[in-house]
Amino acid sequence: MIGQIITDPKTGLPLDHAGNRLALSSYQPPTEVLELFAKVQRDYQIGYQLQHRPFKEFDGLTLLDRAKRDQETFAAYVGCEYVAAHKRWRWKGRKNTARNKIIYILARAIAGMLYPYVSAKNEKNEQDKMTARVMQILEQNFLEKADYEVNYLYMALSALVNPAVFVEVEFVEALQTIKVKLADGTYDVQQAVDELLSGLNLNIVPIDEIFLPDFFSGTGKLQNLPCILRVRRISYDYAKSIHAGKHFDKNGKDLFDHVQAGKTRIFIAGQENQTLYDIEWTEADADYVQEITAMYRSEDLEVTFVGGVGMFDEENVYNSNPMTHRRMTLIKDQWLSIPVYPYAMSGFEPRDPARRFAYFRSAAEKEFWDDATLNKMHQLAVDGTYLDVIKPTIVSGLAKVDSTVMVPGGTFGVPAGSNVQQYSLGPNLVGAWNAVDRQDKDMNDSTKSDPVSNNPNESATKTNAALQQARLFFGVFGVFLASLIKQVGELTSDIIVMHATIGDLDMSTPGALAMKYKTFLAHTKEKGKKMTHRIVFSDRHMNKKYTDKQLMDNRWRISDVANNVKRDGKGKKISGENEMESDQLIYEVNPYQFARYTYAHDIDVDMIVMKSMGAERDEKARAFAMMSDPRVLPFTDAKAVAEDFVIDEYGGDDPDKYKKKGNSSDMLNSMMGGQGNPGGSPPTQTPGAIGAPVVSPIQQNQLTH
Repeated sequence: MIGQIITDPKTGLPLDHAGNRLALSSYQPPTEVLELFAKVQRDYQIGYQLQHRPFKEFDGLTLLDRAKRDQETFAAYVGCEYVAAHKRWRWKGRKNTARNKIIYILARAIAGMLYPYVSAKNEKNEQDKMTARVMQILEQNFLEKADYEVNYLYMALSALVNPAVFVEVEFVEALQTIKVKLADGTYDVQQAVDELLSGLNLNIVPIDEIFLPDFFSGTGKLQNLPCILRVRRISYDYAKSIHAGKHFDKNGKDLFDHVQAGKTRIFIAGQENQTLYDIEWTEADADYVQEITAMYRSEDLEVTFVGGVGMFDEENVYNSNPMTHRRMTLIKDQWLSIPVYPYAMSGFEPRDPARRFAYFRSAAEKEFWDDATLNKMHQLAVDGTYLDVIKPTIVSGLAKVDSTVMVPGGTFGVPAGSNVQQYSLGPNLVGAWNAVDRQDKDMNDSTKSDPVSNNPNESATKTNAALQQARLFFGVFGVFLASLIKQVGELTSDIIVMHATIGDLDMSTPGALAMKYKTFLAHTKEKGKKMTHRIVFSDRHMNKKYTDKQLMDNRWRISDVANNVKRDGKGKKISGENEMESDQLIYEVNPYQFARYTYAHDIDVDMIVMKSMGAERDEKARAFAMMSDPRVLPFTDAKAVAEDFVIDEYGGDDPDKYKKKGNSSDMLNSMMGGQGNPGGSPPTQTPGAIGAPVVSPIQQNQLTH
């Protein structure tokens, strides 16, 4: 079911909460859609029941209860409850120890933030470094526009706090209404692409919105699942803005007209009942609707129901609603796009040593019992200190001693002849504070989140030992972070291939039809220097084979454009920048071939750990010392060592100004083998000189580095 109902025990017909029979829904789609609705309803029930079923893997809790408890641990949740007046003096607060330790791990994680490393292979399974470089530049550009740094923080935080982190990678083309002022002073209302909201989006999906059909399908193995359901509670107005006016029934009526706020549908199957009923959705109020997107990868099927109404093409429903996210792959001798779930999944630590259980163990769960014990002992210590400092006094009088008078500073009576004395906690108070210290140390052992000492008086051996222990602990989380980054990179490259390489029909020239492709401007920092990359998708190289000379002439042409070089009729340079000093690189990319490459992603886990522990520069310093060792120095290029390990690292945004200058013309002529004319050969050992120029989709101007 996609909602909650009760049925008549005799007839089995659905009833409302008052016991009356439900009326048939006004939305009665074709039989094929009803059957699909029943299929989605069944999978919804399975996912819902799994989320609300206790598992031994969660210590007897459900997934949602486990997530709730872990989130409360991170939030240092206190809650609100009734307390009798005579007990209000007791300490009700709690320490932020668990939260602080998780934030410390998070700070380490974001310090190790990296972009995925890309490699590319053509149809012949040959490596192409230049194509991989272009894809990596594009991926970084797309991810930066999707606010990757902030999203990376929340991805890591979600993995630390929840049993899993789900990241949705999607391409959005959002429209917005704009008002254009005309010459006569009036305004024309138009629809335009919203550049702020359009493009690649990274969404951290709440754990209760992803319905998995099986919790024992393998940890993080989303692509192995037969289906995934995304369930959202969204406002009626928002649902209308994204679904209304897009899908119609056979009579031409907008399907969204059947959607009612606060309601959904239920399908009853049987000999007498194969229809839909309107029911109240118990998890929404009058302004919200239930949106369910069901994806079946093995069937290449993706459908969305809003308030129980299908927002898709009803005709030939199984063959006309393919999955949105797709990946190009070579099947036999044909390039085809296959469906892929648009989600990446990872976590903090493994829960099941056999990798059967779908979810992970969070840092908050790992800290839970130590945190609970710490806070209980802290409450006892604070209460005891309160009583010990402002002592209750026992005097002769009425013989009534209970919790209503056992309060700090309280005075109560005892039978005549009794001794008058003040309450004293004695050594128990010291024991309570010792227990608090012990639990704090235990929590450090659980997460290795005690900062490595930067005290210059601390012994190097002790500091290195602490650093190694922290690296060993963080290495496990680093592997899962690397897996998450890799998955996000793979999904991002899918979007680039499916959307960046598609051209639009350009009819700006009367009487001529041509395809207009996209151009991307990206900025990177390479060896400390800021570089500008202009990636131009163009069909000018399609179905063309070049000789070596033609290929080199192309690169000279692109190089001149990059450096704003102008030449006379004989090819002599009139004006422009020096090729050796340009900070702009231009790439002309054949979109057809670029889309038909296989892209693999990788992350150096050790690099994440080193950056997270702040030891990356120390490693470089040790490497520089080794390269500069007198025993090694005769076998190394001292200039290259100095540039790579010192100048590029510490030279700021413009390390070139610290490098010894030479005659750039002589350097270029030397690289070109003595040919300095525009028609000569560009450098032979350059990333631009691809091994298979006829096959590679990239033509670019990189004549240096």
